[in-house]
Amino acid sequence: MFWLQYMFWVKTILLPPVAIGMTVWVAVKAGGNGTFFTRPASVHGAERAWLWLSSMTSITGGYSTLAVNIPDFSRFSKDPTAQYWQMPVIPFFKTMVALMGIVSASAAQEIWGTAYWTPLQIIDTWDTPGGRAAAFFCASIWLLGQLSVNISANAVSFANDVTTLAPKYVNVRRGSILVAFIGGWALCPWIIVASGKAFLNFMSAYAIFMAPMAGILFTDYWLVKHRKYDVPALYDPRGIYRYGRYGTNWRAVVATFVTIIPLLPGLANKVNPELKLSAGLRNLFTFNWLYGFFLSIFLYYFCNLFFPARQTLIPRVVTGFEYLDGIEVDTEAGSVSQDGKIGECKDMPETNVSPRPSS
Repeated sequence: MFWLQYMFWVKTILLPPVAIGMTVWVAVKAGGNGTFFTRPASVHGAERAWLWLSSMTSITGGYSTLAVNIPDFSRFSKDPTAQYWQMPVIPFFKTMVALMGIVSASAAQEIWGTAYWTPLQIIDTWDTPGGRAAAFFCASIWLLGQLSVNISANAVSFANDVTTLAPKYVNVRRGSILVAFIGGWALCPWIIVASGKAFLNFMSAYAIFMAPMAGILFTDYWLVKHRKYDVPALYDPRGIYRYGRYGTNWRAVVATFVTIIPLLPGLANKVNPELKLSAGLRNLFTFNWLYGFFLSIFLYYFCNLFFPARQTLIPRVVTGFEYLDGIEVDTEAGSVSQDGKIGECKDMPETNVSPRPSS
């Protein structure tokens, strides 16, 4: 993590001037920002409304990735409020990047007759002797930006998840290598970024899996557990968060699969447009993130309301530092006390547990 911080800072300093410079250059060469902003709409009525929802879902899918993965980095913050600045900054920069992409694509169509949706397509036109040096340096900086995004959004998050699943066999380094192999070869990413339409289709399909994850995490933290977790027990394979014999929280499984199953025909249609699909299922897929997020919240909350996992409902946060301060915590009995005396907590099952010696 130490060297990643410096690489991200280099990317943060170098990439914005390159992105802004390329946008200004292509707009000046085209004599303006093109006709995208003045061209009359080619779709109308219900078709336009559903297309708008589909585009919004594609963008929200990207936000959902950050919402699910950002704890992999924010947990290293020195101040609990350090991540608050992300709330205004991330939407601002995402909007600016999208705006520069639209301006560049529109101007590119005026110049070359084709809308170039990626900066590398514009760089490919710099094949003159004087433009090759600029192409090399700009492409190198875009490569650095792409590496930084994949490390932060994909490699680190996947490595943390797979390390949790199999800590005996996988560490963060092995997990990063594994996801590089899977994401860089098996998933054929060059097909995803082949065109703007292909990328939007992928992002809208990607959201069907991210939405229930985000909804379940939100519900469990805010509505079910009320932000009260036993942190050491999260790393105990036989602790209070084991959720039964097989170590699976069936409430989350139900909320996930019930949410995803109606969206699978729409996903298949995105992969193979020749597949026939009813208008209802096709329209449901257009706002799959909103549907998946809120339906998973509803399902997971009411599963916990009628079938609560009582052993996980503790009366206060257990950070793990209590033992250093001489405070004894008994999460099974739902009590917290000092000097080795275990108290009682209402609405929690009674157990005969001897106090553990404080360290």
